[in-house]
Amino acid sequence: MTQTWFSLKAKDDPVGIYPVEFEIEAVRTALLVVDMQKYGYHPDYALGKLLQREAPEVFHYLFSRLENIVVPNIRRLLSFFRASNLRVIFLCVGPLLRDGSDMTPRRRSRDLERLSKTGINHFFHVGTPEHEILDELRPNSGELVINKNSTSAFTSTGIDQILRNMNIENLVFTGAATNGCVETTARDAADRGYNCYLVDDACATKNQDLHDSTMRNFGLLFGKVITTDEMIKELDALLGRQK
Repeated sequence: MTQTWFSLKAKDDPVGIYPVEFEIEAVRTALLVVDMQKYGYHPDYALGKLLQREAPEVFHYLFSRLENIVVPNIRRLLSFFRASNLRVIFLCVGPLLRDGSDMTPRRRSRDLERLSKTGINHFFHVGTPEHEILDELRPNSGELVINKNSTSAFTSTGIDQILRNMNIENLVFTGAATNGCVETTARDAADRGYNCYLVDDACATKNQDLHDSTMRNFGLLFGKVITTDEMIKELDALLGRQK
């Protein structure tokens, strides 16, 4: 998959900027699972119920991809990172306060507008069932869960300092939405000097075009686009050599 995106360079980037390359130490690598929460990615909760009612084609695409591709691949990555004693970090999005007043005014007004139009709440503060991570991906005891109230985790949390405290230099991004919180957090990470991988088959959004556009641009400008198989193979080889 990495080579597939790189092969698009001539068409997508005619001035000849080459895709990002870097070498990493496996032990300084963390897996980030972004916003895989029930409110958005469980069919029986808010966004799932709304899409079933208002956009069945989008619902079918998104939840088929989640069930058959993304969640299984995130589980595989979780198993590998845990077995290899590598860091796992979960990100969640949502207000800290019940009334959402800690969110940005733009986000708060957007969610209130959705509520008035659809009758389905989009405020899912910390502690609500909707805010919880999907059961299939539930964090283990001792794994870090960071809540943000912005698109990028670097905007509204201390994640940058936390990662540096843990001596993390390399980030493997999975989750949803590809073109929203995943992409924005990954771009911010790259701008702060982290080596970033975007795992193509462990991310999801509402349609394939949006997903592919993010992968293409990220692979040209910010980091590496890779598959689950490739990521596990690369880290496994690095762990073997670096021992």
